Amino acid sequence: MRTQAKIRTIFLAAQAACLALGLAICLAATAFASHIVTDETGRRVNVPDHPQRIVSLSPSITETIYALGLEGRLVGDTDYCDYPPAARQKPHVGSLLNPSLEKIVALKPDLVLGDAEINRRETADQLEHLGIPLYGVSAHSVDGALRSIEDLGRVLENEKEAQALVAGLRKRIQAVEQQVEGKPRPKVLFVVWYQPLITAGASTFIADVIRRAGGVSVSDDLSGEWPRLSLESALARDPGVILLPRTSAFSPDLEQFHHLAGWKDFRAVREGRMYFISDTINRPGPRLIDALEEVARILHPPEAGR
Repeated sequence: MRTQAKIRTIFLAAQAACLALGLAICLAATAFASHIVTDETGRRVNVPDHPQRIVSLSPSITETIYALGLEGRLVGDTDYCDYPPAARQKPHVGSLLNPSLEKIVALKPDLVLGDAEINRRETADQLEHLGIPLYGVSAHSVDGALRSIEDLGRVLENEKEAQALVAGLRKRIQAVEQQVEGKPRPKVLFVVWYQPLITAGASTFIADVIRRAGGVSVSDDLSGEWPRLSLESALARDPGVILLPRTSAFSPDLEQFHHLAGWKDFRAVREGRMYFISDTINRPGPRLIDALEEVARILHPPEAGR
């Protein structure tokens, strides 16, 4: 009888151990469960079902993560991720074009988020080789930026919050479009850089912001996303408004353009229709709509007394 009892005890202990092992295996499988998705660049990415440790390689993606209330999952971002201010306190992994793979790996992310317009394909391939998935977005218009927000919401399992955020942004876009409807559309030159002159091509979200804000980009007929223009060619296009992003990269102030060779001949410069605008126009995230509203106010100032 004692032998049978001992055998039964051993059997029950073994059974309990098997159940515990099975539970552990199930929990581990759940923790590492993933699914294949196609990102906005056309890459097939093995995305974890419940990503909890995220690294962002784009300022606009970082802004989206905060706007969705998911900053607690953000374990790292780039040197250029400065909004909201709390993003500056996150561990940084380096620049946009050449982030440090060592720093990314050290943060042990289960998902990296990148932007095809500012990050290199080689970075995604290198991370994939290391077993770290990178989901990429790519926005070429205002609608594309909103789609990216919704896509990130799905990938990060915050779909309802993303849809609510986008719905609010769409209302603001509609308000701007109603405001500028039927008004004259000034010709606009957007200056990405001034020496040499680089502008935004027709297939960029910057050009789309200008169109929706009630303007006409003078580069709409040029091929490529960031075409170069000679000053003579730009002058011949006779922009009535010149816009420049307000970044630390620009050294001349607006007054200095009045004395720069070639620039002082622009009608927009002579008439004081040259403006620095917020760097939000360079970021296809939630604050791109801030840029849209800002450009609309420049191109179509509110009437006095209204």
